[in-house]
Amino acid sequence: MDNDKWQLQFKKGVIELIIMLLINQKPLYGYELTATLKNTTYLSLADGAIYPILKRLEKNQWSYSYWDAPENGPRRKYYTLTEEGKNVLENRLKVFNDSAEIINSFKGVE
Repeated sequence: MDNDKWQLQFKKGVIELIIMLLINQKPLYGYELTATLKNTTYLSLADGAIYPILKRLEKNQWSYSYWDAPENGPRRKYYTLTEEGKNVLENRLKVFNDSAEIINSFKGVE
């Protein structure tokens, strides 16, 4: 079952959805996102795997990034959703929730 392409694509979609949810709550930097996702085995990503997702969100103008200017320590690139990104997130959540509801309605149907 580990080679099931559908599961891999589904997981990628869920991970992108979760990233959008997280950066909608507050601006986060890449390592912070990766560490949060690693708290669950299902959402765990390899180091660096999050950056193509973040780039795609920016390319689609669903998010934007900015660099902080700390007095101490390394600079960090933070990501947050744009208004368009918030609309996309809202639509995706509706599709996800509607899909889950439909799937659950068929459980136990003979």
